[in-house]
Order: sequence, then structure tokens, then C-alpha cells
Amino acid sequence: MILRVRVLLMAIILLVSLVPLNTAFASNGASITQEIKDNSKTFDPEEVGNRLNEKGEELFSAVQSGSNFYVYLALGIFLILLIGGLFYRKLLSVAFLLLFLSIIGYLIINFWPQIFDGVMSILNWLFEDKGGANSETSLGV
Repeated sequence: MILRVRVLLMAIILLVSLVPLNTAFASNGASITQEIKDNSKTFDPEEVGNRLNEKGEELFSAVQSGSNFYVYLALGIFLILLIGGLFYRKLLSVAFLLLFLSIIGYLIINFWPQIFDGVMSILNWLFEDKGGANSETSLGV
């Protein structure tokens, strides 16, 4: 009974909080389209690309700064699952799977530029257009 009341209360709070947001967007419909038309005349793709690169680097540095917390959290959960594995054997396999996935995640977070460059160089090597330099001639033709 208490759970139903909580769910109903949360639903009411969500509905009430979304009503002002929807009315604000509906009232500004004409000004948004005008703003889009005005900004489309001064569109510079190079500037947008530079801003996207800056935001991407900022986001990447934020993710890397949180990688130590990620490791501590993964090791804590691993130890909890390892202790639980003393009683339930299934938790041991889950613990070591979590450890493996967290190591892979840590390596991806901290070494993503090197991983990406390595994968791209392998793909360039595989799909490189030789331009006919390695074409072999057939003898019978």
C-alpha cells in the first residue's frame, strides 16, 4: 500500500513539473524558428567543428579524472562479491567477470587515444588503396 502511494506521488510530481516546461516551449515556438533562421545564415562548419573538438577534449579529461574512483569502486564491488563467493559459488564467477570487465574499462578510459590510433592504423593498412602498384599480371592473357 505504501509503495503504491509513493509511486502515485512520484508520478504526480513528475507530471506537475513537466507542465511548465511544455508550456514554455509552446509559447516560444515562433521565436525559436526565427532564431534558427537567423543563425543558419552565419553558419561556419569549421567553427562548429572546433567547438565540438574542444567539448570532446573537455569531456574526455573529465572522464579520465574520474577513472581512479572507477577503479576503487570496481575493486570494492569485486571484494564484496569475492566474500559472497565463499557462500555462493556463482558469485565467484561474477566477481572475476566484473574484475575482467573493469580492467578492460579502465584501459579504455585511460588509453583511448592510443587504442583509437592503433585501430585506425590497422584499418588503414588493411583497406589501403594500392593504386595498382601490387597488381599481378596473368600469364595467359
